[in-house]
Amino acid sequence: MKNLISFFILLSMISSAAATQSQSVEQSDPGFVLLDVILYRPVGLVVTLLGTAAFIGLSPLTALASIPAPHDAFNKTGKILILAPAAYTFIRPIGDREFPYHVPPYKYKPVATHGNAFIPKQTPLTPSVPPQNYPGAGKSL
Repeated sequence: MKNLISFFILLSMISSAAATQSQSVEQSDPGFVLLDVILYRPVGLVVTLLGTAAFIGLSPLTALASIPAPHDAFNKTGKILILAPAAYTFIRPIGDREFPYHVPPYKYKPVATHGNAFIPKQTPLTPSVPPQNYPGAGKSL
């Protein structure tokens, strides 16, 4: 039990030290940073895990809901149940009070997207006609 407690204390010290380098002291309240590390992050982890379980449990109903257009029920359900709590827990800087946390846009261009995927040129196959010099060519069964 002592090892588990010391592990969480070490983890909180490491994560708070990394966040203080990214923010100035005037921007974050030390009391809120401590509350964020001790209470909000573990609660966010539990909510992320419960949302993942709910997403898996509701996936048959979500599949039925995505039959009619616009076919984006899985995207919306995943963003609400999994991605929003995960971003609040793991991506949000420590001491940031913004809720819900909006992830800043990714600054690098993706290597490939679905719209720009490489599709090889397809040539239609023409049916071949059997040559007439084979024995039995042209006779039906």
